[in-house]
Amino acid sequence: MLEYGYWGLLVFAFLSASVIPVSSEAAILGAIYLEWDPWQVLLWAGIGNCLGIAMNYGIGWFAAEKWLAKKTELLQSRAYKLAEKYGILALFLSWMPVIGDPITIAAGVLRMNFLMFVVISFSLRLLRYYVLVAMIN
Repeated sequence: MLEYGYWGLLVFAFLSASVIPVSSEAAILGAIYLEWDPWQVLLWAGIGNCLGIAMNYGIGWFAAEKWLAKKTELLQSRAYKLAEKYGILALFLSWMPVIGDPITIAAGVLRMNFLMFVVISFSLRLLRYYVLVAMIN
Protein backbone atom coordinates (compact mmCIF):
# COMPACT_ATOMS: atom_id res chain seq x y z
CA MET A 1 0.00 0.00 0.00
CA LEU A 2 2.81 2.39 0.80
CA GLU A 3 4.19 2.19 -2.71
CA TYR A 4 0.86 2.45 -4.54
CA GLY A 5 -1.10 4.72 -2.20
CA TYR A 6 -4.86 4.78 -2.59
CA TRP A 7 -4.70 2.45 -5.60
CA GLY A 8 -2.96 -0.08 -3.38
CA LEU A 9 -5.71 0.30 -0.79
CA LEU A 10 -8.34 -0.27 -3.49
CA VAL A 11 -6.60 -3.46 -4.66
CA PHE A 12 -6.16 -4.67 -1.09
CA ALA A 13 -9.86 -4.09 -0.31
CA PHE A 14 -10.81 -5.82 -3.57
CA LEU A 15 -8.72 -8.86 -2.67
CA SER A 16 -10.17 -8.94 0.84
CA ALA A 17 -13.61 -9.60 -0.68
CA SER A 18 -12.25 -12.77 -2.26
CA VAL A 19 -11.18 -16.01 -0.69
CA ILE A 20 -7.69 -14.58 -0.17
CA PRO A 21 -7.32 -14.20 3.61
CA VAL A 22 -6.44 -10.52 3.91
CA SER A 23 -8.15 -7.91 6.06
CA SER A 24 -9.41 -4.70 4.52
CA GLU A 25 -10.02 -3.40 8.03
CA ALA A 26 -6.31 -3.79 8.83
CA ALA A 27 -5.47 -1.89 5.65
CA ILE A 28 -7.87 0.88 6.59
CA LEU A 29 -6.40 1.10 10.09
CA GLY A 30 -2.92 1.25 8.58
CA ALA A 31 -3.90 4.01 6.18
CA ILE A 32 -5.47 6.07 8.97
CA TYR A 33 -2.38 5.45 11.13
CA LEU A 34 -0.26 6.80 8.25
CA GLU A 35 -2.49 9.89 8.34
CA TRP A 36 -4.06 9.37 4.95
CA ASP A 37 -7.18 11.42 4.29
CA PRO A 38 -10.05 9.53 6.01
CA TRP A 39 -12.56 10.34 3.26
CA GLN A 40 -10.17 9.12 0.58
CA VAL A 41 -9.54 5.96 2.59
CA LEU A 42 -13.28 5.36 2.86
CA LEU A 43 -13.79 6.03 -0.85
CA TRP A 44 -10.96 3.88 -2.19
CA ALA A 45 -11.45 0.97 0.21
CA GLY A 46 -15.20 1.10 -0.39
CA ILE A 47 -14.84 1.03 -4.17
CA GLY A 48 -12.36 -1.83 -4.02
CA ASN A 49 -14.43 -3.95 -1.67
CA CYS A 50 -17.68 -3.32 -3.55
CA LEU A 51 -16.01 -4.29 -6.82
CA GLY A 52 -14.76 -7.43 -5.08
CA ILE A 53 -18.19 -8.52 -3.92
CA ALA A 54 -19.63 -7.73 -7.36
CA MET A 55 -17.00 -10.09 -8.75
CA ASN A 56 -18.08 -12.71 -6.19
CA TYR A 57 -21.67 -12.37 -7.38
CA GLY A 58 -20.50 -12.80 -10.97
CA ILE A 59 -18.43 -15.86 -10.11
CA GLY A 60 -21.44 -17.41 -8.41
CA TRP A 61 -23.70 -16.52 -11.35
CA PHE A 62 -21.44 -17.98 -14.03
CA ALA A 63 -20.38 -21.06 -12.05
CA ALA A 64 -23.85 -21.85 -10.72
CA GLU A 65 -24.73 -24.66 -13.11
CA LYS A 66 -21.40 -26.42 -12.58
CA TRP A 67 -21.52 -26.03 -8.80
CA LEU A 68 -25.16 -27.09 -8.54
CA ALA A 69 -24.53 -30.17 -10.72
CA LYS A 70 -21.51 -31.24 -8.66
CA LYS A 71 -23.02 -30.34 -5.27
CA THR A 72 -19.83 -28.53 -4.30
CA GLU A 73 -18.63 -27.57 -0.83
CA LEU A 74 -20.13 -24.09 -1.26
CA LEU A 75 -23.59 -25.62 -1.41
CA GLN A 76 -23.00 -27.22 1.98
CA SER A 77 -21.76 -24.01 3.62
CA ARG A 78 -23.62 -22.01 6.23
CA ALA A 79 -23.57 -18.97 3.94
CA TYR A 80 -25.25 -20.81 1.08
CA LYS A 81 -27.85 -22.35 3.35
CA LEU A 82 -28.67 -18.93 4.82
CA ALA A 83 -28.95 -17.38 1.36
CA GLU A 84 -31.09 -20.24 0.10
CA LYS A 85 -33.41 -20.12 3.12
CA TYR A 86 -33.77 -16.35 3.52
CA GLY A 87 -33.16 -15.14 -0.01
CA ILE A 88 -32.44 -11.45 -0.40
CA LEU A 89 -32.71 -10.96 3.39
CA ALA A 90 -29.47 -12.95 3.81
CA LEU A 91 -27.68 -10.02 2.15
CA PHE A 92 -28.16 -8.09 5.39
CA LEU A 93 -25.43 -10.37 6.78
CA SER A 94 -23.11 -9.82 3.82
CA TRP A 95 -21.16 -7.07 5.61
CA MET A 96 -19.95 -9.48 8.29
CA PRO A 97 -16.43 -10.89 8.32
CA VAL A 98 -16.01 -14.58 7.43
CA ILE A 99 -19.58 -15.31 6.33
CA GLY A 100 -20.24 -12.16 4.29
CA ASP A 101 -18.11 -12.92 1.24
CA PRO A 102 -19.50 -16.44 0.76
CA ILE A 103 -23.01 -14.98 0.98
CA THR A 104 -22.14 -12.69 -1.94
CA ILE A 105 -21.07 -15.72 -4.00
CA ALA A 106 -24.24 -17.60 -2.98
CA ALA A 107 -26.29 -14.59 -4.10
CA GLY A 108 -24.93 -15.06 -7.60
CA VAL A 109 -25.49 -18.83 -7.56
CA LEU A 110 -29.09 -18.25 -6.48
CA ARG A 111 -29.53 -15.53 -9.12
CA MET A 112 -30.68 -12.91 -6.63
CA ASN A 113 -31.73 -9.60 -8.12
CA PHE A 114 -28.48 -7.76 -8.89
CA LEU A 115 -29.89 -4.29 -8.20
CA MET A 116 -31.06 -5.39 -4.74
CA PHE A 117 -27.69 -7.06 -4.22
CA VAL A 118 -25.89 -3.81 -5.03
CA VAL A 119 -28.16 -1.61 -2.91
CA ILE A 120 -28.03 -3.83 0.18
CA SER A 121 -24.51 -5.24 0.05
CA PHE A 122 -22.70 -2.12 -1.14
CA SER A 123 -24.49 0.08 1.39
CA LEU A 124 -23.62 -2.20 4.28
CA ARG A 125 -19.97 -2.52 3.22
CA LEU A 126 -19.63 1.25 2.96
CA LEU A 127 -21.38 1.71 6.31
CA ARG A 128 -19.00 -0.79 7.93
CA TYR A 129 -16.01 1.14 6.63
CA TYR A 130 -17.55 4.49 7.61
CA VAL A 131 -18.04 3.30 11.20
CA LEU A 132 -14.48 2.01 11.31
CA VAL A 133 -13.00 5.27 9.97
CA ALA A 134 -15.21 7.38 12.25
CA MET A 135 -14.20 5.36 15.29
CA ILE A 136 -10.50 5.95 14.68
CA ASN A 137 -10.75 9.61 13.78
